[in-house]
Amino acid sequence: MSVLPFAARVVRQESARRTVTELSDSLDESGVDVTGVTIDSLAYDASDPAFYVYRQRSADAAYTGVVGELAVHTAADGRVRAHEAVHPHRAEALVWHHARTNTNTPPALITLLHRAGDAFAHTIEVTCRQPPILNFAGPRGLQQTVWRVAAGPLNAALVEELTVAKLYIADGHHRVAAAVEEWRLASEPADAGLLCVVHPVHGLRLSAFHRRMPGPLRGEDLVALLTPRFGVRKVPTAPPLMRGSMGLYVGRTWFDVRYEGRRPEGCAGLDVALLQTEVLDRWVRPVPAYAVDTVPSSTPLDELVRRCDVDGGALFTLAPPAPEELMRLADDGERAPPKTTYFEPKPCAGIFLRP
Repeated sequence: MSVLPFAARVVRQESARRTVTELSDSLDESGVDVTGVTIDSLAYDASDPAFYVYRQRSADAAYTGVVGELAVHTAADGRVRAHEAVHPHRAEALVWHHARTNTNTPPALITLLHRAGDAFAHTIEVTCRQPPILNFAGPRGLQQTVWRVAAGPLNAALVEELTVAKLYIADGHHRVAAAVEEWRLASEPADAGLLCVVHPVHGLRLSAFHRRMPGPLRGEDLVALLTPRFGVRKVPTAPPLMRGSMGLYVGRTWFDVRYEGRRPEGCAGLDVALLQTEVLDRWVRPVPAYAVDTVPSSTPLDELVRRCDVDGGALFTLAPPAPEELMRLADDGERAPPKTTYFEPKPCAGIFLRP
């Protein structure tokens, strides 16, 4: 079995707004706790094992998933599939941090995707007819609503469906890698688990990370490097984000950049991979991936442009691959470069605790 009901402590309604925090990418990056909130045991009520329906709602969209416990061994044996590579030193940092720090902080939920079946849809439909156990305004103004799934046939049908479903990591690649390593170091306990929220494939917003090369550098040298393999066209403003093309800002000028060669199959043909192999690796001093600023595409472009104007650097803007392409790569055992994509909204920390 891969995702199961779990015995939880769930934050009380009156404590939610002061206890629940936003999840940061830093939990995947370095292992340093960034929630800044310690657990107040009086703010939580215990519950028997159950699944939970968890909805985050903005002014124009709702994102609904099911919270359960992911069995770590299913990530180790490949039943839970990753589409991105991890930086080994960052996963090692998480293992080191967990082994040496007795943190009293809320756990971060892993986000998984799957092709939702009838049991998943029926569970959400039936459960959401009932009064929620939590409903409050959370970080970034997202309304947070939680229902407990009733024990009985709904639980059994959901476990059966998720056991045979292909599950894909959407958020938490480094945390899953660290958990698998910790599981191995602990002699592979059968009951090791990670809290997770499972969403349908198209149940979240998919975005990309832009790449910024710190300066100073000569813009004409970068354009010259690009032109043998890419079509480079000067444009008056930032080009729209489209798969198969990139935007480039350098020397206070925007360019539309499109690869003109024959794209390799698989991960090597992704825009972000071509940027690394055809540009960053071929620069005067090759730029390793970890030395490039990876910036969420939600960051205002004006801010990124200002950074380039200040230090004379360059910015490449990227569109994310399609979700189906990411799943196909994961099914084939391929891994896109670290920080290729990210999914929003991230689950909040502090709603659920283990006993």
